[in-house]
Amino acid sequence: MLFDTHTNLMWYPEHLSDEFVQYAWEAKKAKMKLSPDVYFAGATASQNNAFDSRPDALLAATKDCDKVIVFGIQAPFCGIRADQELIAKFVKEQGGRFVGWCSVDPGDPDCVRKLAYYVNDLGFRGLKVSPIYQNWDPQDPRHIGLFKKAEQLGIPVNIHQGTSFVRPGPLKHANPILLEDIAIACPDLRIIIAHMGHPWETECIVLIRKHPNLYANISALHYRPWRHWQAFMTAIEYGVEHKLLFGSDFPSATPQQVIAGQWKVNNIVAGTNFPKVPDEMIHNIIYENWKRALPEYLP
Repeated sequence: MLFDTHTNLMWYPEHLSDEFVQYAWEAKKAKMKLSPDVYFAGATASQNNAFDSRPDALLAATKDCDKVIVFGIQAPFCGIRADQELIAKFVKEQGGRFVGWCSVDPGDPDCVRKLAYYVNDLGFRGLKVSPIYQNWDPQDPRHIGLFKKAEQLGIPVNIHQGTSFVRPGPLKHANPILLEDIAIACPDLRIIIAHMGHPWETECIVLIRKHPNLYANISALHYRPWRHWQAFMTAIEYGVEHKLLFGSDFPSATPQQVIAGQWKVNNIVAGTNFPKVPDEMIHNIIYENWKRALPEYLP
Protein backbone atom coordinates (compact mmCIF):
# COMPACT_ATOMS: atom_id res chain seq x y z
CA MET A 1 0.00 0.00 0.00
CA LEU A 2 1.44 3.35 -1.06
CA PHE A 3 0.71 5.96 1.60
CA ASP A 4 2.00 9.48 1.02
CA THR A 5 2.14 10.98 4.51
CA HIS A 6 3.16 14.50 3.47
CA THR A 7 1.49 16.65 0.79
CA ASN A 8 0.50 20.31 0.68
CA LEU A 9 -2.55 22.13 -0.67
CA MET A 10 -1.88 25.85 -1.16
CA TRP A 11 -0.84 28.15 -3.98
CA TYR A 12 0.17 31.64 -5.09
CA PRO A 13 -1.12 34.29 -4.69
CA GLU A 14 -4.07 33.20 -2.55
CA HIS A 15 -2.02 31.52 0.18
CA LEU A 16 1.64 32.40 -0.43
CA SER A 17 3.38 35.77 -0.27
CA ASP A 18 5.62 37.25 -2.95
CA GLU A 19 8.70 36.88 -0.73
CA PHE A 20 7.94 33.25 0.09
CA VAL A 21 7.59 32.20 -3.54
CA GLN A 22 10.70 34.14 -4.53
CA TYR A 23 12.86 32.14 -2.15
CA ALA A 24 10.95 28.91 -2.83
CA TRP A 25 11.66 29.27 -6.55
CA GLU A 26 15.37 29.82 -5.97
CA ALA A 27 15.48 26.75 -3.74
CA LYS A 28 13.64 24.63 -6.30
CA LYS A 29 16.05 25.64 -9.08
CA ALA A 30 18.96 24.56 -6.88
CA LYS A 31 17.33 21.16 -6.33
CA MET A 32 16.70 20.75 -10.05
CA LYS A 33 20.45 21.10 -10.69
CA LEU A 34 21.14 18.11 -8.45
CA SER A 35 18.30 15.74 -9.31
CA PRO A 36 15.79 15.14 -12.09
CA ASP A 37 13.31 13.93 -9.48
CA VAL A 38 11.85 17.36 -8.69
CA TYR A 39 8.34 18.55 -9.54
CA PHE A 40 8.13 21.36 -12.08
CA ALA A 41 4.67 22.74 -12.74
CA GLY A 42 5.54 24.24 -16.13
CA ALA A 43 3.56 27.41 -15.48
CA THR A 44 4.18 30.57 -17.46
CA ALA A 45 4.80 32.60 -14.29
CA SER A 46 7.80 31.48 -12.25
CA GLN A 47 5.87 32.24 -9.06
CA ASN A 48 3.51 29.38 -9.88
CA ASN A 49 6.40 26.97 -10.34
CA ALA A 50 7.74 27.65 -6.85
CA PHE A 51 5.31 25.88 -4.51
CA ASP A 52 1.89 25.77 -6.15
CA SER A 53 -0.22 22.76 -5.21
CA ARG A 54 -3.73 23.19 -6.56
CA PRO A 55 -6.40 20.49 -6.28
CA ASP A 56 -6.08 19.22 -9.87
CA ALA A 57 -2.28 19.06 -9.65
CA LEU A 58 -2.39 17.26 -6.30
CA LEU A 59 -4.91 14.73 -7.60
CA ALA A 60 -2.79 14.04 -10.69
CA ALA A 61 0.44 13.72 -8.71
CA THR A 62 -1.03 11.27 -6.18
CA LYS A 63 -3.16 9.17 -8.53
CA ASP A 64 -1.13 6.03 -7.75
CA CYS A 65 -1.38 6.46 -3.96
CA ASP A 66 -3.80 4.43 -1.90
CA LYS A 67 -3.90 7.02 0.91
CA VAL A 68 -2.67 10.62 1.12
CA ILE A 69 -2.26 13.03 4.04
CA VAL A 70 -2.76 16.63 2.98
CA PHE A 71 -2.27 19.84 4.89
CA GLY A 72 -1.36 23.49 4.46
CA ILE A 73 0.56 25.32 7.13
CA GLN A 74 -0.76 28.43 8.82
CA ALA A 75 2.38 30.55 9.13
CA PRO A 76 1.72 34.26 8.52
CA PHE A 77 5.14 35.04 10.01
CA CYS A 78 6.81 33.89 6.79
CA GLY A 79 4.01 34.55 4.33
CA ILE A 80 1.95 31.33 4.33
CA ARG A 81 -1.76 31.47 5.04
CA ALA A 82 -3.18 28.11 4.00
CA ASP A 83 -6.97 27.91 4.03
CA GLN A 84 -7.99 25.23 6.54
CA GLU A 85 -11.65 25.26 5.53
CA LEU A 86 -10.65 24.77 1.87
CA ILE A 87 -8.53 21.75 2.80
CA ALA A 88 -11.36 20.23 4.84
CA LYS A 89 -13.74 20.69 1.90
CA PHE A 90 -11.26 19.14 -0.55
CA VAL A 91 -10.79 16.07 1.66
CA LYS A 92 -14.54 15.59 2.05
CA GLU A 93 -15.03 15.74 -1.72
CA GLN A 94 -12.46 12.98 -2.35
CA GLY A 95 -14.43 10.27 -0.60
CA GLY A 96 -11.83 8.80 1.74
CA ARG A 97 -8.52 8.55 -0.13
CA PHE A 98 -7.28 11.83 1.33
CA VAL A 99 -6.85 12.52 5.05
CA GLY A 100 -6.75 16.13 6.22
CA TRP A 101 -4.40 17.36 8.90
CA CYS A 102 -4.95 20.91 10.11
CA SER A 103 -2.47 23.62 11.01
CA VAL A 104 -2.62 26.18 13.77
CA ASP A 105 -0.03 28.78 14.73
CA PRO A 106 1.30 27.98 18.24
CA GLY A 107 1.84 31.72 18.73
CA ASP A 108 -1.88 32.35 18.33
CA PRO A 109 -3.48 32.71 21.80
CA ASP A 110 -6.53 30.89 20.42
CA CYS A 111 -4.60 27.95 18.95
CA VAL A 112 -5.84 25.27 21.38
CA ARG A 113 -9.49 26.14 20.76
CA LYS A 114 -8.89 26.21 17.00
CA LEU A 115 -7.25 22.78 17.10
CA ALA A 116 -10.25 21.31 18.92
CA TYR A 117 -12.62 22.92 16.42
CA TYR A 118 -10.67 21.66 13.41
CA VAL A 119 -10.59 18.11 14.76
CA ASN A 120 -14.04 17.84 16.31
CA ASP A 121 -16.04 19.93 13.83
CA LEU A 122 -14.14 19.83 10.53
CA GLY A 123 -12.87 16.25 10.78
CA PHE A 124 -9.13 16.85 10.64
CA ARG A 125 -7.10 13.89 11.92
CA GLY A 126 -3.68 15.37 12.61
CA LEU A 127 -1.78 18.61 13.19
CA LYS A 128 0.96 20.34 11.17
CA VAL A 129 3.26 22.95 12.76
CA SER A 130 6.74 24.37 12.21
CA PRO A 131 8.98 26.46 14.46
CA ILE A 132 11.01 27.92 11.58
CA TYR A 133 7.94 28.93 9.56
CA GLN A 134 5.84 30.08 12.49
CA ASN A 135 8.59 31.57 14.70
CA TRP A 136 8.12 29.72 17.98
CA ASP A 137 10.57 28.11 20.35
CA PRO A 138 9.91 24.37 20.91
CA GLN A 139 11.53 24.65 24.35
CA ASP A 140 9.15 27.38 25.51
CA PRO A 141 6.76 25.78 28.04
CA ARG A 142 3.98 28.12 26.90
CA HIS A 143 3.44 25.86 23.89
CA ILE A 144 3.09 22.59 25.77
CA GLY A 145 -0.66 23.10 26.17
CA LEU A 146 -1.18 22.82 22.40
CA PHE A 147 0.62 19.50 22.25
CA LYS A 148 -1.15 18.25 25.36
CA LYS A 149 -4.40 18.99 23.54
CA ALA A 150 -3.24 17.04 20.49
CA GLU A 151 -2.28 14.16 22.78
CA GLN A 152 -5.69 14.30 24.46
CA LEU A 153 -7.43 14.29 21.06
CA GLY A 154 -5.41 11.23 20.04
CA ILE A 155 -4.06 12.83 16.87
CA PRO A 156 -0.48 12.71 15.52
CA VAL A 157 1.60 15.80 14.76
CA ASN A 158 3.85 16.52 11.78
CA ILE A 159 6.55 19.05 12.67
CA HIS A 160 8.76 20.67 10.07
CA GLN A 161 11.80 20.78 12.32
CA GLY A 162 14.76 21.57 10.12
CA THR A 163 16.02 24.32 7.90
CA SER A 164 14.17 26.12 5.11
CA PHE A 165 14.72 28.68 2.41
CA VAL A 166 12.48 31.26 4.12
CA ARG A 167 14.51 34.39 4.86
CA PRO A 168 12.88 35.42 8.17
CA GLY A 169 12.72 31.85 9.55
CA PRO A 170 14.79 31.53 12.77
CA LEU A 171 17.34 28.71 12.50
CA LYS A 172 17.78 28.87 16.27
CA HIS A 173 14.37 27.16 16.61
CA ALA A 174 14.94 24.56 13.88
CA ASN A 175 17.14 21.78 15.30
CA PRO A 176 15.19 18.56 16.00
CA ILE A 177 16.84 18.18 19.40
CA LEU A 178 14.70 21.10 20.58
CA LEU A 179 11.61 18.87 20.36
CA GLU A 180 12.67 16.70 23.26
CA ASP A 181 10.87 18.75 25.91
CA ILE A 182 7.61 18.21 24.00
CA ALA A 183 8.30 14.49 23.64
CA ILE A 184 8.94 14.14 27.37
CA ALA A 185 5.91 16.22 28.37
CA CYS A 186 3.62 14.33 25.95
CA PRO A 187 4.83 10.70 25.93
CA ASP A 188 1.73 9.39 24.15
CA LEU A 189 1.83 11.99 21.38
CA ARG A 190 2.98 10.64 18.02
CA ILE A 191 5.32 13.11 16.37
CA ILE A 192 6.61 12.85 12.79
CA ILE A 193 9.66 15.01 12.13
CA ALA A 194 9.48 16.13 8.52
CA HIS A 195 12.42 15.77 6.14
CA MET A 196 14.48 13.97 8.82
CA GLY A 197 15.16 17.43 10.25
CA HIS A 198 17.66 18.27 7.51
CA PRO A 199 20.52 19.25 7.77
CA TRP A 200 20.39 17.91 11.32
CA GLU A 201 19.53 14.35 10.27
CA THR A 202 21.83 12.87 12.91
CA GLU A 203 20.14 14.82 15.69
CA CYS A 204 16.77 13.68 14.34
CA ILE A 205 17.90 10.05 14.34
CA VAL A 206 19.21 10.02 17.91
CA LEU A 207 16.00 11.72 19.05
CA ILE A 208 13.60 9.27 17.42
CA ARG A 209 15.70 6.37 18.73
CA LYS A 210 15.06 7.23 22.38
CA HIS A 211 11.39 8.22 22.18
CA PRO A 212 9.00 5.41 21.16
CA ASN A 213 6.37 7.69 19.61
CA LEU A 214 8.73 9.79 17.50
CA TYR A 215 9.22 9.11 13.78
CA ALA A 216 10.65 10.94 10.79
CA ASN A 217 9.67 11.18 7.15
CA ILE A 218 12.09 11.15 4.24
CA SER A 219 10.38 13.78 2.09
CA ALA A 220 12.58 16.41 0.40
CA LEU A 221 15.74 14.44 1.20
CA HIS A 222 16.71 12.79 -2.09
CA TYR A 223 17.58 16.05 -3.85
CA ARG A 224 20.91 16.13 -2.00
CA PRO A 225 22.52 12.75 -2.79
CA TRP A 226 25.31 12.80 -0.20
CA ARG A 227 23.07 13.89 2.67
CA HIS A 228 20.45 11.34 1.59
CA TRP A 229 22.86 8.38 1.70
CA GLN A 230 24.52 9.59 4.90
CA ALA A 231 21.15 10.03 6.67
CA PHE A 232 20.03 6.52 5.75
CA MET A 233 23.31 4.96 6.84
CA THR A 234 23.13 6.80 10.16
CA ALA A 235 19.58 5.50 10.66
CA ILE A 236 20.89 1.96 10.11
CA GLU A 237 23.75 2.47 12.56
CA TYR A 238 21.33 3.64 15.27
CA GLY A 239 18.73 0.98 14.48
CA VAL A 240 15.84 3.25 13.54
CA GLU A 241 15.40 2.52 9.86
CA HIS A 242 11.93 1.13 10.69
CA LYS A 243 10.89 4.59 11.96
CA LEU A 244 11.39 6.35 8.60
CA LEU A 245 8.15 7.07 6.71
CA PHE A 246 7.40 7.84 3.08
CA GLY A 247 6.25 11.30 2.07
CA SER A 248 6.57 13.38 -1.09
CA ASP A 249 6.20 16.96 0.18
CA PHE A 250 4.30 17.65 -3.05
CA PRO A 251 4.70 20.10 -4.80
CA SER A 252 8.40 19.65 -4.05
CA ALA A 253 8.19 16.29 -5.84
CA THR A 254 5.56 13.77 -6.86
CA PRO A 255 5.34 10.46 -4.99
CA GLN A 256 6.77 8.67 -8.04
CA GLN A 257 9.72 11.06 -8.17
CA VAL A 258 10.42 10.44 -4.50
CA ILE A 259 10.24 6.68 -5.03
CA ALA A 260 12.69 6.98 -7.92
CA GLY A 261 14.95 9.07 -5.71
CA GLN A 262 15.00 6.44 -2.96
CA TRP A 263 16.18 3.75 -5.37
CA LYS A 264 19.09 6.02 -6.37
CA VAL A 265 20.36 6.48 -2.82
CA ASN A 266 23.39 4.24 -3.39
CA ASN A 267 24.45 5.90 -6.65
CA ILE A 268 26.65 8.36 -4.77
CA VAL A 269 28.84 5.53 -3.42
CA ALA A 270 28.80 3.28 -6.49
CA GLY A 271 32.23 1.82 -7.21
CA THR A 272 33.49 2.45 -3.66
CA ASN A 273 33.86 0.36 -0.51
CA PHE A 274 31.25 2.43 1.31
CA PRO A 275 28.33 0.33 2.59
CA LYS A 276 25.08 0.26 0.62
CA VAL A 277 21.55 0.96 1.85
CA PRO A 278 19.72 -2.40 1.61
CA ASP A 279 16.88 -2.78 -0.89
CA GLU A 280 14.66 -4.13 1.90
CA MET A 281 15.04 -0.90 3.86
CA ILE A 282 14.06 1.20 0.84
CA HIS A 283 11.05 -1.00 0.15
CA ASN A 284 9.91 -0.78 3.77
CA ILE A 285 10.21 3.00 3.85
CA ILE A 286 8.02 3.29 0.77
CA TYR A 287 5.39 0.69 1.59
CA GLU A 288 5.55 -0.68 5.14
CA ASN A 289 6.87 1.57 7.90
CA TRP A 290 3.81 3.82 8.08
CA LYS A 291 1.82 0.91 9.56
CA ARG A 292 3.62 1.19 12.90
CA ALA A 293 3.36 4.97 13.14
CA LEU A 294 -0.18 5.44 11.76
CA PRO A 295 -2.09 2.20 12.38
CA GLU A 296 -5.46 3.96 12.29
CA TYR A 297 -5.13 4.05 8.49
CA LEU A 298 -4.70 0.31 8.05
CA PRO A 299 -7.34 -1.06 5.64
